[in-house]
Amino acid sequence: MNCLRVATIAGIELKLNYWFIAMILLFALAGMLVKVCLVFSAVLWHELAHAGTALALGFKVHEVELLPFGGVARIEGLGIASSRSEIIIAAAGPIASSVLAALIYSGMFYLNNWSEMGEFYYKTNLMLVIFNMIPGLPLDGGRIFRAWLALKIDYCKATAIAAGISQWGSISLVGTVAYQYFVGGTINITFLVAAIFLYTTAKSEVKVAGFRNLRVMAQKKALLRARGVMPITHITVVEGVVLKDIVRLFRPDQYYIMLVLNADCKVCGSITETEMWEELPKKGLNATIRELISP
Repeated sequence: MNCLRVATIAGIELKLNYWFIAMILLFALAGMLVKVCLVFSAVLWHELAHAGTALALGFKVHEVELLPFGGVARIEGLGIASSRSEIIIAAAGPIASSVLAALIYSGMFYLNNWSEMGEFYYKTNLMLVIFNMIPGLPLDGGRIFRAWLALKIDYCKATAIAAGISQWGSISLVGTVAYQYFVGGTINITFLVAAIFLYTTAKSEVKVAGFRNLRVMAQKKALLRARGVMPITHITVVEGVVLKDIVRLFRPDQYYIMLVLNADCKVCGSITETEMWEELPKKGLNATIRELISP
């Protein structure tokens, strides 16, 4: 266990990573305790917005953990959420940070009190919005972009595109670090850590995306048994279409029934999503839909 539980908010555990605690102590010794506390209160507000929105949409939130370079809300089932739900949950953090930044700025403006800490807190929340809206995974902007793409193309392809943006962004950050070092002789640790973080987590997102369809199907079966009812979508498929081209059309919040047509566009059979998934391990993704309905 590498974190310390400090509180429970609306059933959500708040944890501090031990590296975060060590960093707090180091900043306290350097006389910057107030600033670092302001930064992580902003991060906590941002993550609680994600968690609160997920709860409102019916997801289960286990915990929020504060890390040395940000935070993470652990939301059960987020990986198989519909694109609409993923967009709403991802957008909640930047929106919350924008609101907080606007309130701080308005307060300083109307009170005519431009204190150093007030300006620092305002800029911290503003930077959280700007950084998180970069359209690369695992940032909020990347999740929104990936979910939007997934409405139009295969989820795995959408993940690869968003992850690619992150990896190019990380390469750009490394290039910036190298330039600053050769020109000024200094190393930007923040950019370097951010580059490593973006590159490694983007690769992880691509690996996880490959298993998403299996998790989606398992979740659908559980929901169908529990509720007894689920919205249904009919797809008309010509019998020569391969299964991998059908699977990429599936969405988490719909159950699919396929009407199969022959070359003369006459109905020659039908198959449910469940039946197709059960046959996939035997036939493979390159099998045609005809092979599944043939006796």
